[in-house]
Amino acid sequence: MNDPLPIDLFMTKAAEYLLVIGFLATLVAAWRVLARRPAVAATPLPSGPRALTPAGWFGLPLERFYHLGHAWARPTADGLVEIGVDDFAQKLVGRADAITLPQAGARLVQGRPLSRLNIGARGVDLRSPVDGEVVARNEALGARPQLVNDDPYGDGWLVRVRPSCWNVDAEDLLQGDEARRWMAASEDALQRRMSPGFGLLLQDGGVPVAGIARVLAGEDWDQLAREFLHE
Repeated sequence: MNDPLPIDLFMTKAAEYLLVIGFLATLVAAWRVLARRPAVAATPLPSGPRALTPAGWFGLPLERFYHLGHAWARPTADGLVEIGVDDFAQKLVGRADAITLPQAGARLVQGRPLSRLNIGARGVDLRSPVDGEVVARNEALGARPQLVNDDPYGDGWLVRVRPSCWNVDAEDLLQGDEARRWMAASEDALQRRMSPGFGLLLQDGGVPVAGIARVLAGEDWDQLAREFLHE
């Protein structure tokens, strides 16, 4: 028959268990304290009528609605919707040589081609952000297509449309914080395509040169542009 274990062995084991329990209790208490601390908020993107993406590359007026194909829509007081190309798209494609616009009376379908930005012998289509009928087009772009580059949110507008159902179309567009996050993601996707030496091709202030797609993809620039413009 085995001899009973010495009493001091029981005391040693008991002390070890107490130490482990005490350590766990300390961890739980510390976790509860940390859990009560307010979370550190992420640094917000700049706000305001001319908010910029994180790197400051692309302007993003927040009062407009944005289509994933990088066209913008702005409802006007007369019930129409003004449509244009956003800053991301015009910097991606570069200086336009010509712009093809639909005639007044043409019917537009959300997500289908609206206009074509032509550079040399190639071009890319811009998708319509809304359904509706074209009631006016920017005739100034015939003589000065570069207005879409110089003032994409102002004098470079493309068409004005009488929407079929603006409230329905707007549900599929992006605005405010959602638009900022989307544009930031577009910028991030573009940065991942850039080589380390691309910084040498930036303008003063770190803004990319016009025609980013041509710098990145050369003769295949239109294919890269179509990818980002959801053509």
